[in-house]
Amino acid sequence: MGAAVLTIGLITYGAWVRVSGAGLGCPDWPLCEGVIVPELEGDTAIEFGHRVYAGVTMLATAVAAWYAFRARTLEPLTNRLLLWALAAIVAQAGLGGATVLTELHGMVRLAHLTFSLLTLALLTIGALQALGWTRAALPGVRRTRALLVATAFVVLVGGSIVGTNSSAGCPTLPLCDGSVGAENLTLHMLHRAAASGLLLTFFFTAWQVWRLGGPGLPFHLSLGAGLVSSAQFAVGVTSIAIGLYPELRVLHLALATLLWWVVVIHFGLALQPRRR
Repeated sequence: MGAAVLTIGLITYGAWVRVSGAGLGCPDWPLCEGVIVPELEGDTAIEFGHRVYAGVTMLATAVAAWYAFRARTLEPLTNRLLLWALAAIVAQAGLGGATVLTELHGMVRLAHLTFSLLTLALLTIGALQALGWTRAALPGVRRTRALLVATAFVVLVGGSIVGTNSSAGCPTLPLCDGSVGAENLTLHMLHRAAASGLLLTFFFTAWQVWRLGGPGLPFHLSLGAGLVSSAQFAVGVTSIAIGLYPELRVLHLALATLLWWVVVIHFGLALQPRRR
């Protein structure tokens, strides 16, 4: 689970690199300015710090995968999940390098984010499996899986907005005006509509779980998802209303990552086998 927490920090750090304009602080890869350790100043320090953080996260994932491999006869599913997590974070690192070599191509950055979320999900579900947490019967596998897919959709549509450099493409609320262009209109309105629907669904799910099962862990996870989603929604609206300040953009992705993690935990608990 520690590697999962590091991954959340890594995604947030990556957002800081992006909004600070330091994505090409190291213009080459895997070296930085042709050396292993460059002079740590300005954008170079920010980007190199991100690479070091990524290396630490990859090492933590490799250690978790190694221990799971040693216990593979006792926990074969945990072993598979953590080996897949290791493969995902290696692919994520490769995409990070491709991002630099393609001079921050938007779709490569989106793929990089996608593998980051996949790594976080695999690490989290693997940890839950290894820890043997109690199965969460509510709201069930089908509902939590649907929420997981919907959350991924909302986050990745938001990533597409960033990847196409259209974050400022719809500066009005609640709808876009007709002058923004078809691509901006489609992406922004899809993101806003999907995020609004997901927010309402989280609170509706929390109410259902409360009614059927009372104030247990499933309720708190559902309510927590709703509250984090509300905070993320508020940050997104504030960013449009007062300007796309870098701090708000970093916070927006950090909350999206936290939301994804909460939904993954709920889904992972729903998948747990029944234990006496």
